[in-house]
Amino acid sequence: MSTTLRLTLGPQAAQLHDVQTGALVARIEAGYEAMRSRHFGQARLSAGALERAIEWTEDQIQAAHAAIPAGARLCTSESDVRLIARAAGLSADAPLLHVEAVEQTFSRLVLQAFGQSPHQEDLPGEPRVFATVVLLRELLHHLRFGQIQIEADPAQA
Repeated sequence: MSTTLRLTLGPQAAQLHDVQTGALVARIEAGYEAMRSRHFGQARLSAGALERAIEWTEDQIQAAHAAIPAGARLCTSESDVRLIARAAGLSADAPLLHVEAVEQTFSRLVLQAFGQSPHQEDLPGEPRVFATVVLLRELLHHLRFGQIQIEADPAQA
C-alpha cells in the first residue's frame, strides 16, 4: 500500500504529513505569506515577480525531495487549493486535480502577469492565490505527483 501525504498550507511553510500515522514527512519553507512578502508585495502581478517566486519555491521544495516516499499520493482539504481546482474547472464531484489542470491554471497566471489574459479568465488578484498556484505547480512537478485529491471541506462536515 502506498503512502498518502496530506498537504497543509501555512503562512510561512507548507507541510506534508503521512495520513495514516500523522507524522510530519516534510516541511517546505514556502508559505503563502513568505512568498507574498518576498515576491508579490506589489499591487499587481508581474512577470518578474512570478519568475522569482518560481525559482525561490523550487529551491525550497528541493530540500523536501528526499523525504517523499516513492509512489506517495497527495491529498488536501485546503480551501486555497479548492479555489485553484474551481479555477481549473473542477466540479465538487470530481475531487482529483491533475497536474495538467494545474499547468493550465498556471499558464493563465502567466498570461495575467504579462497583461495578456482576457479579464474574465483572470484568477483572483490576491497574492495568496498567486502563491498557491506557484507552490502547487512546483510541488506537483518537482515531487512527481501526478495529481492531488481534494478532500471535503472540514468546515462543511
